[in-house]
Amino acid sequence: MKIINFTKLKSIISSRSFSYSSKKTTKVVAQIIEDIRKNGDKSVLKYVKKFENQYASYDNLVIPQKRLKESYKKITKDQKEILKLAYKRIYNYHKKQTKPDQKFKDDLDTSFKVKWTPISNVGLYIPGGKASYPSSVLMTAIPAKIAKVDNVMMTVPSANGEVSNLTLAAAYLCKVNKVFNIGGAHAIAAFAFGTKLIKKADKVFGPGNKYVAEAKKQLFGTIGIDLPAGPSEILVLADSKSNPKWIAADILAQAEHDPNAKTYLISTSIDIIKASIKNINEIQKINKFKNVHHSIKKFSYAILAKDKQEMFDISNFIAPEHLHVHLKNTKNIEKYITNAGSVFVGGENAVALGDYSIGTNHVLPTDQSARYSSGLSVDDFVKKTVFINTGKKTFDKIASKTIKFAKSEGLDAHALSIEIRSSRS
Repeated sequence: MKIINFTKLKSIISSRSFSYSSKKTTKVVAQIIEDIRKNGDKSVLKYVKKFENQYASYDNLVIPQKRLKESYKKITKDQKEILKLAYKRIYNYHKKQTKPDQKFKDDLDTSFKVKWTPISNVGLYIPGGKASYPSSVLMTAIPAKIAKVDNVMMTVPSANGEVSNLTLAAAYLCKVNKVFNIGGAHAIAAFAFGTKLIKKADKVFGPGNKYVAEAKKQLFGTIGIDLPAGPSEILVLADSKSNPKWIAADILAQAEHDPNAKTYLISTSIDIIKASIKNINEIQKINKFKNVHHSIKKFSYAILAKDKQEMFDISNFIAPEHLHVHLKNTKNIEKYITNAGSVFVGGENAVALGDYSIGTNHVLPTDQSARYSSGLSVDDFVKKTVFINTGKKTFDKIASKTIKFAKSEGLDAHALSIEIRSSRS
């Protein structure tokens, strides 16, 4: 972890070298997308054989429901209990996000109705080549099912054809409609265009590597996307009373997600910064966490703030995916934080709870996108349609001025469409 000032941090964040993507990634993904668009399943199978399982065939690209049920039976009793606990908490939190249809009238005689409709077909991307992520199944499938999406599809890559029983068990528990043994940018492209095996999705969800993230960016418009997510991020706010061992553990936990994960520590105490860095180094010496060494060496920064207000200013600039507030006094903290994916309040808390079982969603905005977007929710799986019935009183009241408004923009046909109705009885 490097100690830098705020000015230097701004320069680093704005530099191209800090970006998750690259010209090479962009080019490779564009080629894969075009190949899938032209050749469908044939190219899907080609990329699965190249990147995931050389023995793949059309027959095993689809994982049958029977296999999901068998996987659930095979996991241990403890694993079933863990999945059920997380499922219940995530379900209960997200169930409160559903919205009723609305119907109301204005002060004259026009009525409005706002109708919420679930998206028909969604694709969930679940990472799975090098590790198992049943938590991502829960975080994406549960809100989709609460929203009453008709067709919830899921892709998961494999290592030489092997897919984690725990991941498939989570899909069974969540009643995912169809599961495909496919990963990478080619999975996103298959969802975007549709193939004989895979129905075209209206929107795709879920975290992935840089190729998956790039594919989602390039295909946005052809298909809806949840978030243009990059590597995991955590920012810790600390003062002189914070526990440096807890700070170190929280930073290392999020650095473990990805070798390009970004971790930050902002404090008003240089002693806490130094103690936290010391603990990070000491913990790494006795634990060989995956991804952590590269992440801490390349993308980990500490900033000394002059006071609390500057801490909040820096935090809101970074707009982190995870914000962990280790301050002694956290009263009214929500007044000061405007840009963050999820905020974990208090040093006794743990961001890792949010990755699994606290109930909130772990699909969160990264790369400063928390300035304008939020974590995954039931809202992302529904769409809003507005019905307007214009009453005669309203029409007579606003018609003449609206005609003038249209003409002032040079849109005479707009004006005519109102004028032609102005003489109605």
